[in-house]
Amino acid sequence: MEPFLVFRRTGRTIAAVVALGFGGGTLLLGLGTTLASAPHVQAALAAARGYFLAALPFFVGGAVLAVCKRELWFVPEARAFRMLTYRPWRFRGPRVEQASIDDYRALCTERPRGEQPSTLVSLVTESGETVPIREFEESSEASAFAKRFAEVTGLPLRTATEVRAPE
Repeated sequence: MEPFLVFRRTGRTIAAVVALGFGGGTLLLGLGTTLASAPHVQAALAAARGYFLAALPFFVGGAVLAVCKRELWFVPEARAFRMLTYRPWRFRGPRVEQASIDDYRALCTERPRGEQPSTLVSLVTESGETVPIREFEESSEASAFAKRFAEVTGLPLRTATEVRAPE
């Protein structure tokens, strides 16, 4: 059976904010003010070079953040979860951590209390503690994911009230 991807997070969104928002904003504001005060080609080229150099750390930072990632996989053959984390500034390649499925007794879906309505899919430890693994905006998506994940892992799917009830 193929490994099952539980979730994947990348740094692309924050990279776009840093590079395009801060770096691009710095460049555009600098060029705009230069052209408004001195509409000459030489002034614009000098400003473009200077503001590009000033914004360069934002562009480089955005590029570094874009390659960051974190993934959680369930590997059926090993009956384990594998968390892969990659941060390029650590200079040692991806880090992989593993946890056995035997540490968990069930899966559950629950709606946390808060301002935004969402549904969590959580693992349930032997002591009854829930460990959230993925959040969904729609409860139907969470339910479909939980059913599929329960089939792959072999863990029973429970409701939040069943999990908290003493056995």
